[in-house]
Amino acid sequence: MLINNQVSSGEQILSDTKRTTVNALGGTKFEDYMKALSSSTTTEMTSVDDNANKPKVAMDTNKGTVEMSLDDYFTPKSYANDSVSLLDVPLLLPSAHNVDTLAKYSEQKLKGLMDQYDIPAPPATIEFDQQGQLVLPSDYPYAAELKHALNEQPQIEKALSATTALASHYAGIMEGQPFRDEMSTARTQADRERIAEKYSYLFDENRPPVHIVLSFLDDGSMLVGGRGGAAGSQTMFET
Repeated sequence: MLINNQVSSGEQILSDTKRTTVNALGGTKFEDYMKALSSSTTTEMTSVDDNANKPKVAMDTNKGTVEMSLDDYFTPKSYANDSVSLLDVPLLLPSAHNVDTLAKYSEQKLKGLMDQYDIPAPPATIEFDQQGQLVLPSDYPYAAELKHALNEQPQIEKALSATTALASHYAGIMEGQPFRDEMSTARTQADRERIAEKYSYLFDENRPPVHIVLSFLDDGSMLVGGRGGAAGSQTMFET
């Protein structure tokens, strides 16, 4: 996956993510979002008879690499008798691998949803506002039909929302990659101070996050892109 022509391996990004505090990723909003998402979805990752035939994928989490069914992860479950501790929930990390995997999964699920509900064409874009609400183009003729379909199958909207959340925070990590690269080669305290001053915007708690936009081609193929961020840059994810 390329972002602004910067190439970084999934392993490096995952390592950087684990070393980065939640505040450096944009405050507690990301952690709170993923906990809220996980608490409303299934968290059982062990193979049981009902789930034995469901495909699983390896995902980067706060508990290491976990093989999980994304269908299960995003499907709401009720626990009448058992309470689920959030400490036991694997939280998805904003790594290149996770963004790529979720983007492909979300694209596949949305295509299937549109076929199921006979929706002729996808919207030009899908976005989520600061309150996490779905935003469709005002001129999309099938907005009511798509919203109805997503209301009946909320796990697909959750997958789309998770894709934008992870992509936004991954882009935020990549914004800081030049800073980390230059700091790693700094030889003197003066060099480190100059680099810190150059990238001081990265430490602004009020810096705007990259806003992710999911764009769709006529055949339903999905592109993950973003705009904004500290430098007001345009970001495109290649999946």
